Amino acid sequence: MRKVFLDELTWREAAEALEREAPVFLPTGPIEGHGPHVPLGCDYYVATAVAKLLAEKCEGIVLPPLTYNFTGATSTFRGAVSIPIDVQVAMLKAIVRALWRQGFRRIFILSIHGPNGIPIGTAVRTLFEEENIPVLYLNPWTQVNDAALRERIPNFDGAYKEAMLAYAAAKVLGKGHVIPDLTALTDVEPPAGKELAEPLRKIQPYGMVGYHYTHELQHVPPRAGIDVDLGLQVLNEVAEKLRPVVDALGEYVRWLETNPRQFIE
Repeated sequence: MRKVFLDELTWREAAEALEREAPVFLPTGPIEGHGPHVPLGCDYYVATAVAKLLAEKCEGIVLPPLTYNFTGATSTFRGAVSIPIDVQVAMLKAIVRALWRQGFRRIFILSIHGPNGIPIGTAVRTLFEEENIPVLYLNPWTQVNDAALRERIPNFDGAYKEAMLAYAAAKVLGKGHVIPDLTALTDVEPPAGKELAEPLRKIQPYGMVGYHYTHELQHVPPRAGIDVDLGLQVLNEVAEKLRPVVDALGEYVRWLETNPRQFIE
């Protein structure tokens, strides 16, 4: 099997990848809590697994995942490792610049972590505005066909989806040992009085506000019947759906090179 992870290549192999204009994928996601049954690495597992599958389809390279992120609401879980948003933005921009200086032109950042829209979006837009570097942010979570899964899985919801993708991603990455005994999982909800605060729930449908979880079952509570094989199928489908954008970014980069920014007359 072809090597896709940058850290597994020699520098000569990396140079050969650059010569063939290989796309580069940077998966990122935090170390944070997801209920009592999902590994802390859930978000970066999923982003890295999709990056691996996508790189295999388009002869790309996957960077080691950036696992230090702003966690947000999950910072109250033990084991969460959160960094300030501005630090994360600076790290992302530095990584992209290092790749761009070497000549890599198709650069993708992948993440499913909700709050990452803020730092990744900031990095993407400021890199372009300030340095004319077009890096693309992809969120594999949004590419999952939720409607089809709801028809197939009676108890499908966001908690089922995240656990299923996390376990499937663990298998893709050779981390199957982190998957718990799935037959022991049942549908569980936060106990009475431990739901998200009612004032917060009134706000959330309208927009973004800061908050923290106060009980482990508020974020990805357990679900029965997690189908890991189905999760593997979903991850492969997501990678296939994302495949066309790899070439599209190359076209956009070439267009930018021949169409420098001008003021509208």
